Amino acid sequence: MVDVSDLYTSDMTEFTISRAMREQLRVRRLDPKRTFIDTAKSFPRNIEVDVTLTFDAAQVPGDANLSSVSMVVHHSMLRLPEKPMSSRLLDERVGFFTVSQVDYGYESQRAERRRFIKRWRLEPSDTAAFQRGELVEPVTPIVFYIDRGVPDKWKPYLKKGVEMWQAAFEKAGFKTAILGKYAPTVKEDPDWSAEDARYATIRWLPSRISNAYGPSMADPRSGEILDADIGFFHNVMNLARNWYMTQAGASDPRAKKLPLPDDLMGELIQYIAAHEVGHSLGFPHNMKASSQFPVDSLRSPSFTAKYGVEASIMDYGRFNYIAQPGDDATLIPKIGPYDFFAAEWGYRPLLGLTNPDAEKPFLNAIAARQEKEPYLLFGDPSSVDPTAQTEDLGDDPVAAGTYGMKNLQRVTDFLLTATTKEGEDYSVLDELYGEVFAQRNRELGHVVPWIGGVIQTRKVTGQEGSVYTPVTRERQKEAMGYLLNEGFRTPTEFIRPDILALIEPSGTPDRVLMGHRQLLSRILDNQRFERLMTTAALSHGKEKPYTLAEMLADLRNGIWKELKVSRVSTDLYRRNLQRAYIDLMGTKLNPPPLAQPAGAPAGARSSPPSQLPTEARSLIRQELLDLDALLAKALPSAADRETKAHLQDSRYQISKILYPDTK
Repeated sequence: MVDVSDLYTSDMTEFTISRAMREQLRVRRLDPKRTFIDTAKSFPRNIEVDVTLTFDAAQVPGDANLSSVSMVVHHSMLRLPEKPMSSRLLDERVGFFTVSQVDYGYESQRAERRRFIKRWRLEPSDTAAFQRGELVEPVTPIVFYIDRGVPDKWKPYLKKGVEMWQAAFEKAGFKTAILGKYAPTVKEDPDWSAEDARYATIRWLPSRISNAYGPSMADPRSGEILDADIGFFHNVMNLARNWYMTQAGASDPRAKKLPLPDDLMGELIQYIAAHEVGHSLGFPHNMKASSQFPVDSLRSPSFTAKYGVEASIMDYGRFNYIAQPGDDATLIPKIGPYDFFAAEWGYRPLLGLTNPDAEKPFLNAIAARQEKEPYLLFGDPSSVDPTAQTEDLGDDPVAAGTYGMKNLQRVTDFLLTATTKEGEDYSVLDELYGEVFAQRNRELGHVVPWIGGVIQTRKVTGQEGSVYTPVTRERQKEAMGYLLNEGFRTPTEFIRPDILALIEPSGTPDRVLMGHRQLLSRILDNQRFERLMTTAALSHGKEKPYTLAEMLADLRNGIWKELKVSRVSTDLYRRNLQRAYIDLMGTKLNPPPLAQPAGAPAGARSSPPSQLPTEARSLIRQELLDLDALLAKALPSAADRETKAHLQDSRYQISKILYPDTK
């Protein structure tokens, strides 16, 4: 017997808190008298230890009067396989989580960082049949156990969520490669534990957190996934309910009254499970997948039955907010064409090849199918590439938003009856009404990246075409026009006095202003300015670009369109929007001093914002000068006292921005 307690209870670098946390807390020392092992469990492949660590610290979160902080740290030690699995090199055209190594012996005349994908060990049980092209069972299938603590009525849906991936693995040559099983009862196996690394699990966690997660542990030598434990926080159901009602409630009669029926909630849980299982299989988010299907195809029952709502369940397409009532289209994502492709590329064994470099030609042939099949494209979340956004659907954000707004209005019409019940308060109504506005802002936000956007298509040497392609002028102009006509108007159909009288005494103008301000802030982004300028500079007369000067002029003309009519009149919502415009333009010319966010710990550092390009500074100054001239001309035509005061104040605010040192 060897006593290793000191490994866990001393302040060893490998077993204690991170350097960043140490600096954040301003730790002086570990207090050995208040540091101890809580629990220690051993299993055939792993050891799990919980330790309470207490530190003398000068910066304790939440209470500056305290001088020490205690925390529970969990340690997992996992035994690696005696023989590492064969590794597979990452190809950035296909999304996988990775492990990395620095290879100093690789013949590239530099220290080469080599990245290997994370994946489970799947080996054909019948290699002869596999080589003949037959589907074979793996020697050891991937099994996820549904934990004992999962509510019984949701267990079948979690199992289905796991086994949705079986069809994808058939593309890799395997049948029944992944299984969902129920954990044995205490009576059946009293020693069974979700902490045992021999069992990948899905657990249900009693928490108000609205989320789920799908981590995994991998062999750093090869990328082999050795264990995975997916967690469902209880309140993920609340998140799924809110998403589904606001996005698909107009098309699904089951979502027109809360609580949602168990069969519908079960389907939502099944979808979330399949997404999280995907993470535990090694697949990261593919945010390009939800933008690949044509918008009108998402209204088609036959198309969505075949392909689903998005090209990959690993995107954040959520639910089909494009489908209209009566379309009978699929509303919930499923395993899509990209998922079949990624499983084939990552999991198909290439028998007889002795090293990862030898696999490259065969894997490249699979990846190259992306050139003719756009549904197979991969992309990380991007603020530059408008086709790699989160929460979007379809290849045309203007058309998608047009359909989405119709559905949101339908949801608003039945929101009161759907969320209220005799004898209960209006808290659910309040929550869902806020979700309607959030979804509206989200769909409008999908249009913004098309302005100054650059589409990235991942390629390797030998493939034709550009990696980075600026969005065409026509699409940028269309996006700006939609935002000016739809995004910045007063959304009267969503401002419902019958609902507002039940949930809030005031604040509706601020609710609308928040959405308008978010759109303005994103449009007036320094990096967007830089991209517009770069694209124009590189156009060389090949095609007329959408310039920064034109974009800023379009924005001013749309926000202040009331100034060009014979009788100038603005309502409160428009005045708030116009004030926000002046305020945000002012912060571009006269940015406030960089300050730490409220509640940030002492010593924390914030990254400075990107700098305003000098070209943009001169154009913004000119825009404000032009606006001031329009305001002066419009003042005599003010239709009422509020409008006149607003126009005068706007001129005053502009003068303070342009001439801040004038007394």
